[in-house]
Amino acid sequence: MTTSTLNFPPGPPQINNMLEALLLGFKYQRDMLGTISEQFRIYGDTYAIRFKKGVQIVLSNPDHIHQVLVTDAHKYHKGPDYSNPNIGLTFFLGNGLLTNEGEFWKRQRRLIQPAFHARRIEAYADTMVAYAQQTMAGWRDGMAVEVDDAMMNLALNIVAKTLFSSDVSGDAERIGSAMTVLQHMAADIQLIPHWVPTPARFRRQRALRDLDAIVYRLIAEWRESGDDRGDLLSMLLLARDDDGEGMTDKQVRDEAVTIMLAGHETTANAMNWTWVLLAQNPDVEAKLHDELDRVLGDRPPTLENLKRLPYTDMVVKESMRLYPPAYGFSRWAIEDTQIGNYDVPKGSVVGVSTYATHHDPRWWDAPERFLPERFSEESEKQLPRYAYLPFGGGPRVCIGNSFAMMEARLLLATMAQRYRLRLAPGQIVGTDPLITLRPKGGLRMTVEDRKPTMRGGIPDRVVVGTV
Repeated sequence: MTTSTLNFPPGPPQINNMLEALLLGFKYQRDMLGTISEQFRIYGDTYAIRFKKGVQIVLSNPDHIHQVLVTDAHKYHKGPDYSNPNIGLTFFLGNGLLTNEGEFWKRQRRLIQPAFHARRIEAYADTMVAYAQQTMAGWRDGMAVEVDDAMMNLALNIVAKTLFSSDVSGDAERIGSAMTVLQHMAADIQLIPHWVPTPARFRRQRALRDLDAIVYRLIAEWRESGDDRGDLLSMLLLARDDDGEGMTDKQVRDEAVTIMLAGHETTANAMNWTWVLLAQNPDVEAKLHDELDRVLGDRPPTLENLKRLPYTDMVVKESMRLYPPAYGFSRWAIEDTQIGNYDVPKGSVVGVSTYATHHDPRWWDAPERFLPERFSEESEKQLPRYAYLPFGGGPRVCIGNSFAMMEARLLLATMAQRYRLRLAPGQIVGTDPLITLRPKGGLRMTVEDRKPTMRGGIPDRVVVGTV
């Protein structure tokens, strides 16, 4: 393809120098979701940012997204956000399932998939409920809670227990702090070369050391015992290739950190936004409570109950529509291709804005409203293909999507059965689009005991059994 003959989507004027590129970058970093939404309003659902030596194409059209993720998936690799070993996700995830490509990715996907089979996931249900009860054990009526911290610790403990048969409750704060530092590093514009000794560089290196120390400790403990516990960590450490070689500690570490990040960040943020939306929409909250009271009474939820909690399912899905934890992602064209009638030269970056697609009034009536009924069985059938993609799609769809959905529904049912959460006075909730979509500045909420007659029904100490 030659530049003069290419048919690019409409977009802003071409970026011709580094200063213009930096100014645009800062605009996106200051208000990424708002800037992307503005561009879509001006140029339509597919637009191009042109540079002197390349182009980035941004999509929100479901048909175009389906083409990139499914029809032409073999023509794309993960985008540069995933592949730069110095500043991108690879810096702290390494060569794990989220970042690798080709035959190695296929091998790792086949290896990890059994840990997420339906029957194995179903065995995790009781552990998820028990950890939710443990989180609430210290809550009292009228108490102020940093909900974002509580949800992060809860989801992290569940991932560690179910997939690694480990208790990381003593390390949860350290892991969460390290993950936050590394997420900011991956999301921020890097103006200074990665090798320059800056305070930011020291922070990210310290965070990486903290994270590695914990994960390598788990690996060492397993190697010392050698037990096949039937969990993901055992699968990784017992795996052998055709030559009989097992994974190195570094390879196991990369997969473990990837699953740890993806497995707790998405669920924690889905829960954060669900609590915000319920606090802001008491009519929806009342319907949720009515369903929980009718189906569960005072009994904790079980896996078998989920099929009888359709509105709980709808609430979670609608929350992830309004605030998709993975609000966007990118691909890299590895050959000349097209999207619709637009040309995509080899080396182009293609961004998918899940957030914009989920807020497009063509697919969603009153898209800014919190309406769980959109996901009733009948309404869900009417949705255009790929208008809703909280877990991505195609061959690289999130491997843990069933795990995450079961977990979110069980956590919501367990906790909403017992408490309401109200935004603390003066709490303004904004969005913080890092790797995942977090509440900006934290999430302070006040606990309200929903059923005074149940006081004392949550024990002070919950013993979490083995998986």
